[in-house]
Amino acid sequence: MNSGRRIAEGGALLALYCILLFITIHVPLMGIITLFFLPTPFILFAIKQKLSWSLGYLFIASLLTLLIGTILSVPLTLLMGVTGITIGYCLKKDKSMVTAFIIAVLVFLGGTILIYAGSVLITNVNYIEKALSMVKESVENPIGLMGSLGQAQTEEIKTRMYDAIDMFYTLMPSLFVLMSVLMVLVIFLAAHPILKRFSGKTIKWPHFRDLRLPKSLLWYYLITMLLALFTNTDKNGFVYMAITNLFFILQFFILVQGYSLIFYMAHVKSWAKAIPVMIVVVTVLLPLPIITTVIRFLGIIDLGFPFRETFRKKG
Repeated sequence: MNSGRRIAEGGALLALYCILLFITIHVPLMGIITLFFLPTPFILFAIKQKLSWSLGYLFIASLLTLLIGTILSVPLTLLMGVTGITIGYCLKKDKSMVTAFIIAVLVFLGGTILIYAGSVLITNVNYIEKALSMVKESVENPIGLMGSLGQAQTEEIKTRMYDAIDMFYTLMPSLFVLMSVLMVLVIFLAAHPILKRFSGKTIKWPHFRDLRLPKSLLWYYLITMLLALFTNTDKNGFVYMAITNLFFILQFFILVQGYSLIFYMAHVKSWAKAIPVMIVVVTVLLPLPIITTVIRFLGIIDLGFPFRETFRKKG
């Protein structure tokens, strides 16, 4: 591709990005949707151009961001741009979808952490701690009202709510990881039809029912569970936070494996496709402990035993 055509395509994609960014910043409801399409121009450009040109494209996009929004919008462009370039580069090199997804998640996660850490250093304000402190303060009024009305066990309710807020803070690293996974997943889904139409590249995901996580994950899960049960650590300490977050992430992956097994069973038994989808929707909207425990148990069985082979033969 000659330089003139390369510059023309870059200009068209820059114009597309500027439109998407303008909507994202200035149109509240529609901006939620266009947010997930912001990396798409970078993906298209990275698929066709060299990495050096892609980085130059990101630099120019960052300068244009100052004209469309403010300097506070530049981190958004950098985050979405680097994520898009990463995805486009992986697709250009014909990496597997799983590999591309994992790399993109790590890049998005790293970028998010850097942006948050930078904002804390510049403003000297920990926004998460401040938000949780405000939540604790807002809890005081209804609990105080309950006490004045003669409601019993107000202190116990207050303690439980404070413990839940503290647990939310402890699990913040895991929540950052899950947010990155969900964001990158939606970015892939949003980019798929556009890439198929304009680049010839397609995002081919393996069937969810064929998902088989490494069996070693089960050993990590069991070891972490034992550490969580028998290790006495300070709730404000690093060890406690590390074990709690690791256990939370492993539980999430075991749960995903359980859902995969449900889809596999539905496929073997020729159930209607809506049945496993409804199971996922209901359990996500109504996360009852007994239901999630059963699904995690299915995930453990799927990882630890040749259940699928036996089920397929009987099916």
